[in-house]
Amino acid sequence: MLSTTTIGFPRIGNQRQLKFAMESYFKGDSGEAELLAVAHKVQSDAWALQKAAGIAVIGLDGTLYDQVLDTITWLGAIPPRFKHLSGLQRYYAMARGGAALDMSKFFDTNYHYLVPELGPDVLGPATAGPPLQPDFSGPLDKLARGQAVVGRDGAVPILIGPVTFVSLSRGCELPLDQAVARLLPTYCALLQQLAAAGAPEVQLHEPVLATSEGTGMPTEFETAYAQMAQAAGSVPLHLVTYYDDLGAAYPWAVQLPVAAVTLDFLGPPGAAVPSQTLALLQQHGFPADKRLGAGVVDGRSVWKDDGTAVALLRALLDTGAVSSDRLVVTSSAPLQHLPYDLGLELEAPKTPEATAPAARAGRPPGFAKQKVEEIVSVARLAASPQPPLLQLVMAPWCSCSGCSRARAWRTTPPTSRLSGSAAKPYDVRARDEQLQLAAFPTTTIGSFPQTAEVRRLRQQLKSGRLTQAEYEGLIAGHIAHAVGVQEALGIDVLVHGEAERTDMVEYFGMQLGGMLFTRAGWVQSYGSRCVRPPLVVDDITYRGPSTCWEYKVAIPTAAQPVKGLLTGPVTILNWSFPRKDISRAAQAMQLGLALRQEVAALEAAGCTIIQVDDPALREGLPLNGERWASYLSWAVDAFRLCTGVAAAGTQVVTHLCYSDFQDILPAIDRMDADVLTIENSRSDKPMMAALAAAGYGRDIGPGVYDVHSPVVPSVEFIKSRIRSFVDSGILSGRYDRIWVNPDCGLKTRGWPETIAALANMVEAAAQARAELQLAGGAAVAPVTGGVEAAGKGGAGQCRRNQPLRGLLPLSCLP
Repeated sequence: MLSTTTIGFPRIGNQRQLKFAMESYFKGDSGEAELLAVAHKVQSDAWALQKAAGIAVIGLDGTLYDQVLDTITWLGAIPPRFKHLSGLQRYYAMARGGAALDMSKFFDTNYHYLVPELGPDVLGPATAGPPLQPDFSGPLDKLARGQAVVGRDGAVPILIGPVTFVSLSRGCELPLDQAVARLLPTYCALLQQLAAAGAPEVQLHEPVLATSEGTGMPTEFETAYAQMAQAAGSVPLHLVTYYDDLGAAYPWAVQLPVAAVTLDFLGPPGAAVPSQTLALLQQHGFPADKRLGAGVVDGRSVWKDDGTAVALLRALLDTGAVSSDRLVVTSSAPLQHLPYDLGLELEAPKTPEATAPAARAGRPPGFAKQKVEEIVSVARLAASPQPPLLQLVMAPWCSCSGCSRARAWRTTPPTSRLSGSAAKPYDVRARDEQLQLAAFPTTTIGSFPQTAEVRRLRQQLKSGRLTQAEYEGLIAGHIAHAVGVQEALGIDVLVHGEAERTDMVEYFGMQLGGMLFTRAGWVQSYGSRCVRPPLVVDDITYRGPSTCWEYKVAIPTAAQPVKGLLTGPVTILNWSFPRKDISRAAQAMQLGLALRQEVAALEAAGCTIIQVDDPALREGLPLNGERWASYLSWAVDAFRLCTGVAAAGTQVVTHLCYSDFQDILPAIDRMDADVLTIENSRSDKPMMAALAAAGYGRDIGPGVYDVHSPVVPSVEFIKSRIRSFVDSGILSGRYDRIWVNPDCGLKTRGWPETIAALANMVEAAAQARAELQLAGGAAVAPVTGGVEAAGKGGAGQCRRNQPLRGLLPLSCLP
């Protein structure tokens, strides 16, 4: 049997124990001791599970909120505004306080991390040493506890590597090599203490190596790892990479002074370009003095292995570059991106359709626990394959080519699925045909607080204690309450509040055909926030209106316009577990076609403002920049396919968050939305400056306060944000097209803080109008055109229902 290891596991507990412990601590219902007891138990249980499955070497992960925040803490890279605090009070202030660290997506995953700030006030001026205040108690305590659970030889610390850490940061004025050098003494000191504490090796995670930027960092890596290897002494360093192949970085990365290198042999599920890791190894070889961690069990997909893992391992052995005693089997990425355990489902995951592929195939998916077991079984089979077992492993989970619905979908002529509306580009689609409001119109992004009462109603419906009619009647009351609150506050464009939705993706997964959902398939999104991603198991189909009922309930109680609210096709795809038998592009087009019918249904119900949230558009970008153009082409086409049916007088809004958008502005412009709302509260002025400099010419709604923090922003704070928008010069004084809104939905906030924050937001907008003497709105020359960087292919050429050349035949059909 080949050796095995793990590089990460779900951190929230099999029943989300850590989530509930954190929330109790945040509310003041429990103390630090209670929180730590739960966290330590969750970690110990995860490590024991991996040991019991037969894993030889276990990576000791686990966090109280975020692994990047943990690194900030032990490095002592604390921004000055938090230094007056200590312990957990400081830790959580950095995560969710009034001036919390920015939050962004972790590479191309749906996990959010807290962004380190490495300005001069943290790393020190260029001529001085860093004013770091390291605290190694966290990593050392975790190692001691891990050794007690799995033994000294099997407990391996996990650290985010120094180059990746700096690459994830903001505000650093030093060149990359100098910034890394500032941190190296602290890294080396921790490695020495871990060695003294008996660590058998140390995993250093460097996923930045899989990015285009990472390929240009050989000097930084070579310098850093030479110093760390010397500091670690006899304790081996294990370089761990994941999320994609290393591309041009492979030849030098595998030569770094480490004892082991783990590589991702699978890449993102459904990627247009398959992983090139095996080809790179065959071309360049692998050092004879190192162990190879083979990431062949898919750590980002819930589908069980179809024989690929065993085939890859045998191909590796056949190259002769790696002997069996130097080959270690692991997952392609940390298993934190998967649900905990399929066994926690009360029964097989459910789908609304009786003919689910899962039922036909008779083979369930696998979550993190099952993936750990798969690592062990694959290691055993690759070393000594047994025909019956090997045949079982290689049996495909599902073959959608045999589905009758799939055959019908694929043989329907593409043109028959597109109903025509008048083709109008943005410049011709006059903004004056749409809703007219005063300067700085106010709105919210969509969701309002999901109270315990709302969750209780949902649970009563699932358990049969409420009929559908009873449930809808009670939800209608919550919609009326949300609408009433907004009208009382004086908000200009209302939302129904999404009381009926568990999650912006899961909800639609339950409404569309071809998507399967779970009861306990929770995945950590950030901190205490967890989501249940749907599973795409079949061709996606429209099964009827899913948002019109709520819109119709809201309208009779609303004097102001109400937005229809949908989740966009790319976000549904990126926040689900996609199929592996067809491309992500094909699945996105299927979603676009289905959602297109929902847009038409909302229009037919009288809705004239439709918001299609696609916040995950940027996070789906491949880590290799050479593959961006292809991804953005089909991702934007899917969004346009969804919204292109809207009439010229219908205002299409989209919402993007957790991203830096400057490098994809032409793609955003090509989305052809009338209004762009963005998460901007933690990014401050740079985003608006970039949009203004690019000549952005459509309505814009930059977030004016951070919904991820319970702190209520003051009127003056929000007004200062509005003034910064004005100062940026965006939209050349058309203040009626600068929207004032929170940065994201309000689902996770409580009603008191929500009402207080929105009241301050409305008052700030009113004061900004008064100060600029714009009570009746701003009437200056209209802004036309799109992002200048888009060139001739920008908004001026984009039509709501213009046929997208090659879109359906090339992207949807086999």
